[in-house]
This record gives sequence, structure tokens and C-alpha cells, in this order.
Amino acid sequence: MPRLVDHQERRRSIIETTWRLIAEQGIENASMRDIARECGYAAPGVLAHYFPNKDALLLASYELICERTNERIAAGTDGRRGLSALRRLCLEIIPAEPLTVVEARVAVSFWQRAQTEDALRAVGRDALLHWRGLVMGFLAETEHDGECAPLVDPDAVADELLSVMIGLHVTSMLDPHGITGSRQRQLVERALARLAQETRPSNSASSSFPA
Repeated sequence: MPRLVDHQERRRSIIETTWRLIAEQGIENASMRDIARECGYAAPGVLAHYFPNKDALLLASYELICERTNERIAAGTDGRRGLSALRRLCLEIIPAEPLTVVEARVAVSFWQRAQTEDALRAVGRDALLHWRGLVMGFLAETEHDGECAPLVDPDAVADELLSVMIGLHVTSMLDPHGITGSRQRQLVERALARLAQETRPSNSASSSFPA
């Protein structure tokens, strides 16, 4: 009896192999032939059963990175609110762990390509808007719960936090020995501490960030 093939699992395996090759070789150097060989296929034509061309495979790869990031954010912020939830969101987005380092290398490659490819840019824009909406919601909770004073410009605060997180993707790729996972977490903590300290009324107790 022939073994049943889990096409969804095989599709995901192809995407994860694509991530690894892009992280190692760059997005332009990861050919369909290389990907097929790394997946154990003799010819790249096998990949066409799952992805009609390289552009479709790259789009699916980028989408899965965004989906996985959002799944981690949802799990990490479940049951939290305000600064605690905001902290967890930031720590799930920055590339401070081995898995997210690989994802960041791939994402940075996609961002370059997204300058001229509308489909990739749309995926990245949707992810960014989703994160911004979450940040705005957690900031509103922070303000409501008295963890900071009323925010004069919450949009600017949200944009600043997102710029820190996205910027760490780039700087950690350029200087991995200097911008380590530990250093990234410190920078996130500084940004959140500044939010609380600079906007909290002077007679309030010092802020804390539960794990």
C-alpha cells in the first residue's frame, strides 16, 4: 500500500528549506534547483506540484514567516495587557533567538525585493499594520491602567517602538556580535522604561515590567 503524503507538511518543509538557503546564500542565489536538491528531489520540477515558480515560493515563505510571528505574539500576549503585553509583543518581533535570527535574515532579503514586487510589499505592509494595531491597543491599556500618564501622541509612540523593532532586524544582521539577543532585549526594556518614566506623573511609583 503506497504511503500517504501529507502535502501540507511537505509544502511547509519546502518553505523551511527555502528559508535556510536564503539565510545562507541570499534570496537571489537560492535557486529552485538548489531548493529541490536540499529537499531531496532529483529535479526542480517536483516543486511545481506545490509552487508554480520561484516568486510563488518566495511569497509563501514570507507569508509563513509573518504568520508564525503573529502566532507567537498571540501566544505570548494571551492573558496580558498594557505594558506587560507590549513587552511580550516586542520580544516576539525582534530577532533575539536562533529561530527568529534565521527568520530575520530571510525577512531582510524579502524587504529588499519588496521594493519592486507589490505582492511581497503587501504582505509586509499588512504585518506591519497588524503589529501597529496591537501596539496602539496595548498603549491604550497602559494609559487606562495608570502605567503611564495620558499620552500626548500615541501614534508617535507606536511608530517609535515599531522603528526600534524593525531597526534591530537590520542592525543585528550588520553587527551580530554587537547587537546580540541580550543587547536587543536591553534596548526594548530601555524603550519601554522611557515610555513609563517620561509619561508617568512624578508622584507615581517607579514602573516594573512583569515577565
